[in-house]
This record gives sequence, C-alpha cells and structure tokens, in this order.
Amino acid sequence: MVPQTFSLSDIPSVLALIVLEGLLSADNALVLAVMVKHLPKDQRQRALLYGLGGAFVFRLIAILAAGIVLQQWWLQLIGCLYLLYLPIRHFLQHSDKSPTKVVKKSGFWQTVIAVEIADIAFAIDSVLAGVAFINNDQSKIWVVYLGAIIGLVLLRFAAGYFVRLLERFPMLDHMAYVLVGWVGVKLGFLALETLHRVNPAWMPVDVHLDKGIFWGVLLAIAGIGSYIAWRNQRPLDPEDEAAAQEMESAEDMQITQEEAAASERRSE
Repeated sequence: MVPQTFSLSDIPSVLALIVLEGLLSADNALVLAVMVKHLPKDQRQRALLYGLGGAFVFRLIAILAAGIVLQQWWLQLIGCLYLLYLPIRHFLQHSDKSPTKVVKKSGFWQTVIAVEIADIAFAIDSVLAGVAFINNDQSKIWVVYLGAIIGLVLLRFAAGYFVRLLERFPMLDHMAYVLVGWVGVKLGFLALETLHRVNPAWMPVDVHLDKGIFWGVLLAIAGIGSYIAWRNQRPLDPEDEAAAQEMESAEDMQITQEEAAASERRSE
C-alpha cells in the first residue's frame, strides 16, 4: 500500500465528505424504512436489522475496492456515469405524478433481498464519492476510508434520527442527489486524467476540473440546498415518527446481538 500523507488542505475534503456521507446514510436509512413498511411489525424490525447489517458489510467490501478504482480509468468512468444516473433517476421519479406502484404482497425474504440490493447500491455510492475527492492520489486513500467509516457509524447509530431529518426537511434529499451528480462530474474528469496518464495516445490532452470551480459549485449547492430545505420544512407526522422508532429498535436489536456474541466469545 502507498504510504499515506496528511496536510491541512485535506481537511475541507474530509468535512465535505462527512456531510455527503451523512446525507447518503440518511437517504439509505429512509429507503430501508420505506422498503419494509408493508411487512408486519415484528418482521419489519427483523428486515431492518438485516438491512443495517448488510449496509455495514457491503460498505466494508466497497472500501477494500477503492484502491482498484483509483488505478483504473474505465472504472472511474463507469462510476462517473453511475453517479450522474442517480440524480437523473431520482428527479424523474419525483416528477412522475402517477400513483406509485407498491408491491404490498412481497414476502419477508423477497423484501430482505431487495433491501440488500439497495445496500449494495448505497455502498457503491459512498466509495465512489470518496474517490472523487482525492484526485487520484493514492497517498490520500485514507480520506475515502474515513468517509466510508463515518457513514457506517452514522447509519449504525443514527438511522432513526436520519429518518426524522429527511421527513422533516425533504428537500435535503434532493440536495444530496445534486451533490452526488456534481461529484460524478468530478469523477469523470479524474477518469480522463487517469487515461491521459496511462495512455496518452487515447487521451492526448490533459484535462482537469479546477479545484476552485469544484469547491465553489459544491458549496453553492450545499448552501442554496440547505436554505431551500429550511424554508420548506414540515412537521413530522405520526407515521414518520413510527418509522424512525422502528429503525432505532432495529439498531438496539443489532447492538444487543453484538453484545451477546461478544460475551459468548469472552466466556469461551
């Protein structure tokens, strides 16, 4: 592994990544709560437990793959297209005024499988966003790891809070996807830079996205989005509160199981 370095200029990247990871984790928690909503109460908590566990496992796997993404321009390009696709899909879904089709008869295990697939997608989002912040510098890959770990911790211990947050400030969800799209643009420029470095014949021109432009647009999106979210906040209704409490119950179940497993290992 390439020796890691730290400088004061890394702090803005870490802080921005923490904010983005927090928003992605919030969206992850809200999606999980919505996906299990149709199940009976006892099954909902079990499905959420599996969902939180899957989020942890898949993000760890994605962290291990971050170093590979840094070396392959085509993986970065695929990541760019994926991150650009996410906000397009998000806003198209919200612009569709037709009634949403919800398959309420999905069984427990079908729901769990769907939840795990969603976990895989969120794990990919998380690590690709981190890769875009370090400008292909392998000595800064710790920033990717730190961001993903913080996202895990937030999802692990604050999922219920996130459900309340996004239900009260729904515009934050839109802001998060605009940020993801802009990070996708940055990842596209990094793909072209990597291609120029490894194969100048294919990419003879060295293109890059100026740091000032990247950070200026990023801060503008965050500032304007936060203001709009604050202006459009709404009270949390009882149904939203119930979803948040179920998420917290699933977290408590996960903690209890981990403590029991740890106690069992110590007794052996």
